[in-house]
Amino acid sequence: MIPLRKKIGYGLGDMGLSISYFTVGFFFIYYLTDIVGLKPYLAGLAYFIGQAWNSINYPLIGVLSDRSFSRYGRKRVYLLFGAFPFALSFILMWMIPPDGSQLLKFGFATVAILVYTTLYSLVLVPYTSLVPVMTSNYDERTQIIGIRTILSTLGTILGAGAAILVSSFDSELTGLRVTVFTFAVWMLLTVLAAAHSTRGMEQTTQAKAISTAGGWECYFHLLCDRNVTILMLFKFLGAISTASLMAALPYFSKYILGDEGRSTMGLAFYIAVSAICIPVWERLARRYDKRRLLLVAMLGMGLILFTIGKFVTGATITVFYLGCIMLGTVMSAYTLIAYSFPPDLVDYYDHKKQERHEAIIFGLWQTVHQLGVAFSGLLLGLFLQFFGYDGTQVVQTPSALMTVRFALGLLPGTFMLLAVLALQPYTITRKAYLDIQEDLKRRNFLEKDIQDERIGA
Repeated sequence: MIPLRKKIGYGLGDMGLSISYFTVGFFFIYYLTDIVGLKPYLAGLAYFIGQAWNSINYPLIGVLSDRSFSRYGRKRVYLLFGAFPFALSFILMWMIPPDGSQLLKFGFATVAILVYTTLYSLVLVPYTSLVPVMTSNYDERTQIIGIRTILSTLGTILGAGAAILVSSFDSELTGLRVTVFTFAVWMLLTVLAAAHSTRGMEQTTQAKAISTAGGWECYFHLLCDRNVTILMLFKFLGAISTASLMAALPYFSKYILGDEGRSTMGLAFYIAVSAICIPVWERLARRYDKRRLLLVAMLGMGLILFTIGKFVTGATITVFYLGCIMLGTVMSAYTLIAYSFPPDLVDYYDHKKQERHEAIIFGLWQTVHQLGVAFSGLLLGLFLQFFGYDGTQVVQTPSALMTVRFALGLLPGTFMLLAVLALQPYTITRKAYLDIQEDLKRRNFLEKDIQDERIGA
């Protein structure tokens, strides 16, 4: 068993990554349209280009990580030496000059997000692929994911709370830049803490992983497997859901609730309840089928979001806060359970094909996630542009307000329902996984005996 302090230290890395991820997810498109003054379709396009590139560089980094060799660890080395450039690229994203042509601002935004997403991937893919290296215990992996999730929620609070921090300054742009610099320092420290906590954990699996890591054909072979395809489709649709919810929230808060700070308060309720409920969902996941739990929870999510998007106004803020609390209760199931699937898939594929590709599988997982995120940003930007949204105007048209309600109340729930329905045929259940572990233990024992006999001969 891994000491608790090392699990917490590893989980701190997710806190720093979440700060950057949720600040960009919640605030970047809004920052481009309402602070920089970029047209919505150009803001959505810049976001799409950056996130689509992210989906391409995840596999690149997955292959690079699986083929790396370093005395610092083939995955851990990216955390050690990638932490500072990653934090610096985050700062540069928020330095786009508001004075300038639409073309200049679009070009600056596109380059900035391309640099950031590259360095974000360079840290994230090796970081997430450390879990199957740390332990092969089914429940301990879920516990590590749970600790990561709790610490990640703290990062989410900070990232989502950027609106309140920014609004406390006389100049919104100055407040934003002070906030992101503070975030960047914390991102640097937490990623380095994760690197320190996982020191020495890769030594037992490094040789095998390097000898079995394949090239680009690995991705094709992986996607030919039914369970891999199901899980990646689930992730893609789920990413569209969660990313569209994040991107729409600042607009909903400003134009429907009438106060940007109210969304942060709602998110604080959401995240606090989500963190509290994670141990509950972890216990339920030990007893019940994870696929069925997600189906029930996400049906609740869709209903809650539809109610908020359709009925909430600035005069019914209590209903909004109550909805955020209920949403946190059900979404904690997705946050915990969804990320507990990929480590099991690593062992499943090792058992089936005798090939172990931790970083490639996690790279593929993040690839489809970023494709979903990219699509959601482009979709939101196009919708806002088509229905006449103008970030430089204080009052929006009725059609633009309808789009804001639709983006929050209907779009996320629809895609999440499609995601959990796609997951239901997935066959790596608890029983299947335990059987796989027993077979892998027997196989490794036999391989060790054969190796010992050869050495003895």
